[in-house]
Amino acid sequence: MRYTITSRFGDKESFRDQTQGHTGIDFSMPEGTPLKSVSDGVVKSVIDYENQNVGKGVLIETEDGRTLIYGHLSEFNVVEGQHVSAGDLIGLSGNTGFSTGAHLHFGVKEGNRFIDPAPFIDKIQHMNESISPIPKTNIMEYLQQHINVLTESMKETVVNLIMLTDYSPVIKLFENLFKLIFFNF
Repeated sequence: MRYTITSRFGDKESFRDQTQGHTGIDFSMPEGTPLKSVSDGVVKSVIDYENQNVGKGVLIETEDGRTLIYGHLSEFNVVEGQHVSAGDLIGLSGNTGFSTGAHLHFGVKEGNRFIDPAPFIDKIQHMNESISPIPKTNIMEYLQQHINVLTESMKETVVNLIMLTDYSPVIKLFENLFKLIFFNF
């Protein structure tokens, strides 16, 4: 699903602080849309500014030291200090805080300054596609589950082959060999 971008980084709309401009990118989306992490990291903060700023939000510190900001959420699915992998559900979109409608405010901070989150647009646009990535945290468990499914499927195929095979010609052959060997002496 593609989400409409309603405001870009640095935009100066009439309702924003005109000195700074917009500190992120806004994606219009229905309330309750699953929001997934676009990077591995640790949940730095789970915040609720009520009807101010981003309202309910999640801040994720990435391995490279950046902070990803998800704002205007309706629900959280993570807790402070939790490790998340790219693709993990972090919450649901909403209309909390200073908001003009249901959307996701996505921002990126490097140190104490906001930077343009445009490099993450594609990841946000595709965060809810049905292809599930291999979980990095438990790859052996993931592989074992898939090996077990494959093994069960192979067992079932072998049993079906055995059950469907007509062994009467082979049995007849052994019967004739047995007679030939033991009764012709």
